[in-house]
Amino acid sequence: MHEFFEAGNMAIRPEHARWINTIWEVAKCTIILVVSVKIYRWFANRIFTQLTSKIHSNDRVSQFLTLKTILSHAIETVFFIVYIGNLLNLFGVDVRPLLATAGVLGVAIGFGAKRFVEDVITGIIILLEGQIRVGDYVEIQGMEGTVEKITLPLITLRSATNGSVYYIRCGYINSINNQTMNYSYACFEFDVAYKENVDHVAAVIKRAFEKLKQYSNLAHILLGEIEIFGLDEFRASSVCVKCRIKTQPKGQWIIKRAFNKIVKEEFDKENIEIPFNQLVVTNTNA
Repeated sequence: MHEFFEAGNMAIRPEHARWINTIWEVAKCTIILVVSVKIYRWFANRIFTQLTSKIHSNDRVSQFLTLKTILSHAIETVFFIVYIGNLLNLFGVDVRPLLATAGVLGVAIGFGAKRFVEDVITGIIILLEGQIRVGDYVEIQGMEGTVEKITLPLITLRSATNGSVYYIRCGYINSINNQTMNYSYACFEFDVAYKENVDHVAAVIKRAFEKLKQYSNLAHILLGEIEIFGLDEFRASSVCVKCRIKTQPKGQWIIKRAFNKIVKEEFDKENIEIPFNQLVVTNTNA
């Protein structure tokens, strides 16, 4: 820049030339920063579009969008830090002591932020693998509820029983029981008396399912026929007949309540006995 003014035979003071040169260097750094950020955003958006073009689940797309936003902010922050370092060099500030101080400070913060880093890494894995989504009903570390929010360090659950909110750190998660991933099962255990014919009981359960399918407000929840496993267990005063129905996610509870009601009505019609505990008191003084 200084040579440009000399070539044009323009008289300019040295101190002014230094300032003009400094302004030019700042402008170059700023232009490089803006162009770098633009190129990175274009590249990230293109990769994101390619990754999500074949995904038909809005929840999965939202998870990728959350991860993309967090990573973008982190990378753009690195760009900005490098930009600030170059500006300090231009104004004659020695950044080496600052880097040394930042290194010591970073180590100190690193020891204190160990758990936070574990939470973030685990949160990234959960988001990438799509283990849970907002709206899923899950059990995590003995706590059950509907997923209200997912961030990298925390998962927020809302209890379905009393409305309590659980905040679970991702780094503490060892296992996740997702009860509403893709589909669900409504599982049943019907206890009947030993005197009942198991084949007849199974036929009545099958008939109850056919009646369930006739309910227009429930038919869309069903994803298949009922599976009757037959006599599953001998119990103290009954035999257990197990079965299950495949449903839409979160539909198992609606189907379970409706089907239990229909089966009870059908059992009553067929006089099928459902045993219950009874206490018989004998008066020996009589």
